[in-house]
Order: sequence, then structure tokens, then C-alpha cells
Amino acid sequence: MPETSPWLTPSRALLLLFAYEMASPCRGLAPAQLVIGVQSDPMGGMVSALHVVVRVAGGVVADETNTPPKGARVGFPQPWERMVSAPGWDAAAEVEVAIEAMGAPGAAPLIRRLASTHFVPGRTELLRIPLELPCVVYPPRPNGSKVPGPLSGPTCAAPMTCIMGACRSDVVRPESLEPYAPDWPNNAPDRCKRRNGGSPVLQVGTGQTDYLPLAAGQTLRAEAGPQGGHHIWIATRMKNLKQRLTTTRIEGFQPETRATIPPSTFVFTYAPDEGDYCKLYGLRYQLDNLGIDYKQFLGKPLDVLVTVTDTAGSTATTTAHIQIDPTLVGN
Repeated sequence: MPETSPWLTPSRALLLLFAYEMASPCRGLAPAQLVIGVQSDPMGGMVSALHVVVRVAGGVVADETNTPPKGARVGFPQPWERMVSAPGWDAAAEVEVAIEAMGAPGAAPLIRRLASTHFVPGRTELLRIPLELPCVVYPPRPNGSKVPGPLSGPTCAAPMTCIMGACRSDVVRPESLEPYAPDWPNNAPDRCKRRNGGSPVLQVGTGQTDYLPLAAGQTLRAEAGPQGGHHIWIATRMKNLKQRLTTTRIEGFQPETRATIPPSTFVFTYAPDEGDYCKLYGLRYQLDNLGIDYKQFLGKPLDVLVTVTDTAGSTATTTAHIQIDPTLVGN
């Protein structure tokens, strides 16, 4: 029989085993880290500065204002990132981000965007935060202006935030975070254009807060917008076209009088939908675009031609045949 050390009693051996089991996972576990990545739809030089505040477990860890390089306003803001680490006492601590995209000095922010999530213990994840054109809140038009102003996004009360032109929760579930990669601005998951997905497909519908299908000849009522124009709601549903930076172009033709509505172009991010489709809704299509008389389209049929083109050059076109109600919403 082998000799047993008088020091290594069974109780002491059990205690050592317990201490090893408690310490070993901590020694091999990577620190919890989160990369906050902010990227923007094209803003056409509107944004003069980007103010970002980051809080971890309630404490501010970053508060900075970024301005574009001299002479490089077009394309700003450029992608911005900051890596933060979980505190030692809480590997799943909360992370809160508040972003303001500023326009003219002294004016209210064009976009206020919030996002909150939690660290994933032992992993480095990416919190991707897009700044979207449908969320821009434009300054009011000067008194007496006869030309309708741009169509603003909603103003949301925290903790709600504007996402794709509507007020939604700022919470991003940890399981929805992406694994961090250094080229994250260019490798966003594309749920709308899968590999070998086939030819582009496009459907035209209506809807302010969701996509609703349109029947041939369906009647839509125009309404007055907050900046003085008169619009109908157009929505689109597509697949096999890219999710981000895809251009949606809408043109209107009155088949009886041959009157046309100048085209409106939107560069908005599509939202995933059922059946591998993606959707875009809340498109205010102005009947009086560029100041033309909207009344000539009331009570008459309208052909709405929609063309969607992505950054790879893939395109799809379809036409919806609708009827415009003779009265406005609210009349």
C-alpha cells in the first residue's frame, strides 16, 4: 500500500480541489469587451459634428465630439469606433450609448440615437449603431416659404429612439450582437442579399409604420406633412438586393393627363422581413414635389414607378396602379 501524507487529509484534498475548480475558469476566461461601431447613411454634408457619450455600469467612460477633416464634409460622419471593457466586478455590465449628429452650430441635433446592451462574458462583440436618414429632424422652414421642406423623422422620448424612421426601444439583446472584426464597417451581415439567392424581386405597397400590400386600383388618401407638403405613404418589399445604401427611386405618372411628379430618391436601410424578404416603409412620397400643384392628382389614377438599385448595381423595377382620393386625410 502506498504511503499517505499526514498533511494531505481527505478534507484538505477536497478543499484544494474546490479552490482549483473556482480559480481555473477565471484564469482561462478572456475579458468581456464591446466595440461600439457608429456608421451613417450618406448625409450630404449636413452633419458638422458627432457627439458620442458611452456609459459602462452607469459611469461615463467616453465623452467626445468628432468633426470632419477640413474640406471633407461630404461623406461625414465617417465610421467611429470605441472599445470598452467590462468592470472586474460585473462581466455582464450594461453599456449605454447616446449619440447626437449636429448640424448648424447652435441648432438642435439632426439625429439623437440611443443604444443599450450588456457585455457577453469572455467575448469581444460589436454593437453596430447606424445613423439613418429617416431619423433626421430638419430645422423648420422660414416663415412664408412656399416650397415644402424636407420630411423630418420623429422626435422620440428616451429610452425610445428613432430606428428606421420610427420610435423604438433602444435595447439591443446581447445575443443579437455581432462578433467583432476589424473591417466591421464593410462586413455588415446582409440578410437581404444572400449568396446565390437569385434575381432581385420587388413589391410596392403602402404603410407608415409597416409594409402593407397594395391591390390594383386601391385608393390612397394624401395628407398634409409637417413641413408643408402633401404626400402619400409608399412602402417596398424586396429580396436579393443589398440591405444598406440601396437607393429607392419613386416616380409618379397620371395616365390620363400625362402629368408627372418629379422623382424622389431615398437611400435608407431595409429591415428584414419574412420569407427572406426585406422591407422599407414610411416613405413620404410628395405629390407636390419641387412645388408642383398636388391638386391636379386628387381624384385621379396614378401610376407609381419604383426602382431599387443596390451598390453592386443590381436593380429591380415595378409599377403600382393606384387611385388618389379626391379629399385629403382629415377633410
